[in-house]
Amino acid sequence: MDPSVGIVVLIALFYWSLYALFVWVREAVHRRGLPEPSIARGQLEMCQGQAFREICRRATNPGPRVVMTDYFAERGWNRADVLRILAEPLKHKLIKVKGWRFGGYSVTRKGWAEYESKFIWSGGEGMHISATSGGFVVANVNSAHATAHGGYGNRVQAPDVPHQQLIDALRTDAGDATTDEAVRAREYAEDLSSALEVQDTDRTARILGRINALLSSATAAFTLTRELLPPGS
Repeated sequence: MDPSVGIVVLIALFYWSLYALFVWVREAVHRRGLPEPSIARGQLEMCQGQAFREICRRATNPGPRVVMTDYFAERGWNRADVLRILAEPLKHKLIKVKGWRFGGYSVTRKGWAEYESKFIWSGGEGMHISATSGGFVVANVNSAHATAHGGYGNRVQAPDVPHQQLIDALRTDAGDATTDEAVRAREYAEDLSSALEVQDTDRTARILGRINALLSSATAAFTLTRELLPPGS
């Protein structure tokens, strides 16, 4: 073997060993002094999908590091909860830990493909999300009789609107919107569905605020949604 090739291999092994040591130390630090988990095991699958979608939404494409500590705090998840929730996405290499501090992640190409195929949804009357062997699945339970109190253009005194009607309008309008607006509309529809499922009124209100912000800057595509949340209401 060419001596220069051997030197390159040794250098590569040296840096690989350093990185492996860095990963081991980082994991040990992140797991040190863990509190007791605060979420039930039955909630893990739903939380996995919510956290995975949020990481993808913030990253916008594979590779960039995003910091999720504010999101975890908003959901009331402690470090033990986060490690349990993200164990499956990490195991199946949909995301990876990035950086030294706890809460930094990036989306892999495999994870982005999963996100595009299962979470950027393209419309219809219902929704079906399936999981391959070893994957994870998020289920939504929508109530046709639930109501949303929302507004438009930062006006909060809007008439009560059936949640399912608002979700359907967002999904339909997304078909004529720009790519970025369509992605946001479909994700907000999914987020609203999951918030309703767990009856999280605070999160529902935050999502309605995001929908209002989208409408205030969106193109003319969102006709149905604007009819439900009209200006000045």
